[in-house]
Amino acid sequence: MTIRFVCLANSIKEGGRCLAGIELNNSNEPIIGINGPKWIRPICKTQHGKIYTHWVTHIKLLDIVEIEPAGFPAKPSYQSENVFFKDEYLKVVGRFDRRRLHDLCDNHYYIFGNWGKTLSTEEIIPLNHSLLLLHVSQFNITEKISPDKKHLRLHFQYNETHYDFPITDPVFTQLYTNNADILTGIKNLYLCISIGINFNDWYYKLVAGIISDSS
Repeated sequence: MTIRFVCLANSIKEGGRCLAGIELNNSNEPIIGINGPKWIRPICKTQHGKIYTHWVTHIKLLDIVEIEPAGFPAKPSYQSENVFFKDEYLKVVGRFDRRRLHDLCDNHYYIFGNWGKTLSTEEIIPLNHSLLLLHVSQFNITEKISPDKKHLRLHFQYNETHYDFPITDPVFTQLYTNNADILTGIKNLYLCISIGINFNDWYYKLVAGIISDSS
């Protein structure tokens, strides 16, 4: 049996990719549970569950993707969305209407329970999810230069709180590198926010996917 989802993140992850989205039924309607949309993150039996980049370069945000599930991780964690899938079975079967995203957005006051950039090991224990979709209308990008590369960060307002997260969406990063004015005239963004893996006992919040008015 296959699982179908709308792709909302195809982001950089430890030398590979992290693919994630909201599950759809056979009529391409989002599956909504008591806690909101049902998220899914296909993973491989690799370090940190990363997917090989060459398996997913053909997948774009808002693509409707089918996978063939192959079990779930034995150990439960905050990344409850994880599911193993049959290797290389990643089939694009359509496109999702961007105008329908607004109904899938998170409505919690804070992002993953606090207003910071990270979660501590104590804060991560009770958390049972690691993905959400936000709609924002106030935002800007800053660049952080390191010796080997340029890192982009997205600053945005959400529920009267300012947030500042790194961008791990490789397509958006390349588009911005080619044209730093890419967001000029854009009034709204939909952001897929993800929680990264443990790094020095902290879990960082990431902008894993960016969808604009013009997507």
